[in-house]
Amino acid sequence: MQFLGWIGFILVESFYVPQLIKTVRTRNVSGFSLTAWAVLWLGMAFYLVYSIMIHDPVFTVGNGVGLGAASFQIALILKYRKRGG
Repeated sequence: MQFLGWIGFILVESFYVPQLIKTVRTRNVSGFSLTAWAVLWLGMAFYLVYSIMIHDPVFTVGNGVGLGAASFQIALILKYRKRGG
């Protein structure tokens, strides 16, 4: 049954790819909420720690990759957001 988890991992993680590509190409992050991405990042970090503690490879890999993708998106938001002034 673990194969269902790996299928879910692939589907969920593929969610990030088009948005990350679009953000890199357009450098437009005007519609992104930094707070929402930060909350997602924090939740994934806790899930990652938990999945490591229970020795679950699917969730460990999934949350690790997701945390990396969310980190990249946050970095893009910080880099490309318009500065007030």
